[in-house]
Amino acid sequence: MTTQDLLNRIADLGERPRNTPSAPPVEVVAFVVRWNRGLRQWKTSTLADFARVSVSTVERVERGERVSVEALDRIAQAFGYEAGYFTAPRLPLPPEEAAAAMTETYSNLEPVAVAPMKSHRAVREAARCDAYLIHRPGVPDTYDDDIANLAEWLDLASFVLSELIAAGPSMEGRRRELYNGILASVGELERRGLTILSGVMSAPQDRLPDWKVAVVSITPRLTDPGAAKRRHLMVDRRVVALPARSSAT
Repeated sequence: MTTQDLLNRIADLGERPRNTPSAPPVEVVAFVVRWNRGLRQWKTSTLADFARVSVSTVERVERGERVSVEALDRIAQAFGYEAGYFTAPRLPLPPEEAAAAMTETYSNLEPVAVAPMKSHRAVREAARCDAYLIHRPGVPDTYDDDIANLAEWLDLASFVLSELIAAGPSMEGRRRELYNGILASVGELERRGLTILSGVMSAPQDRLPDWKVAVVSITPRLTDPGAAKRRHLMVDRRVVALPARSSAT
């Protein structure tokens, strides 16, 4: 069954009773599971391993077939949701509220192209941005010092490279030294079991139409094995917005 088939089935669902709690339809669960697995670049077998269910169970869920509540709870928890996310009865939202909730959730998301942060070019592009955003879902606190070290390198690069670029080709050796220092910091995080991706997000601000943000994604390979193959991240534009200027009175 294709994703479009699922969407067609969802569109054909009758309206759920407004005053009677009910579990999400299997078609909606199937779509959400597919969407989450796709975002993470997980194979069906990867989700099955994390959820401690069989591959055939995942395939049945993604076809919109019924499986046990226990299996759905395990799949929800593999994605970081609470048990009951796919199974707990709840009152359906009125169509206008559901549409507003979808708009609130997804209208501010923007795809940002990313790649492993392994080259001088990746470092240079990040350092030339006006700000940076570090996204580290599921990374334990034990990595705080190393991540703070990478952040300090990025701060230094943003400041120093502007001076070196202005100085011209004669400073090429110093630029390379700085790039290598950042890549060494990235390499240390990778040796400790993390995947580091980076990309550049265009984020125009009031009076700053050329504002750009370096997006750095840090995730554990153990819980996010598909990260190295990821080519896009969805970033909420609101998290990179500058505070609104207050008008003088």
